[in-house]
Amino acid sequence: MIPAPHVDLSWILDVVERAGPHDPAALDHGVALAAVERHRAVLAGRDVYADRFARAAALAHTLGRLPWLEHANLRVAVAVAHGYLRADGVPVTIDQDRITALATALRHPHTTAADIADLLRSWHD
Repeated sequence: MIPAPHVDLSWILDVVERAGPHDPAALDHGVALAAVERHRAVLAGRDVYADRFARAAALAHTLGRLPWLEHANLRVAVAVAHGYLRADGVPVTIDQDRITALATALRHPHTTAADIADLLRSWHD
């Protein structure tokens, strides 16, 4: 079993460099830090986000819903979800339709992290 990827602010900023090269300015690093803490949250000794898709969704939901970059919030949220799943050993396939579906879901104000996790599960080969 592959251990869960270590996600921290540095990891997210590396994704920003690759996925959002035209968006170098983070307006609010607190959002990225909140995403890191959210994806590894524990309540009463149990993981809040119990599987890899839920953890990737918590990251993407936080980074995609809360403005923290000048322009590339959704692009980075998609790249973080994809990168997290790949780093966790999940074979995933993404194409423009899947990227668009995730971006559309993240734009919708009533979409939850659980909704995003369900969508990410459809990426699994």
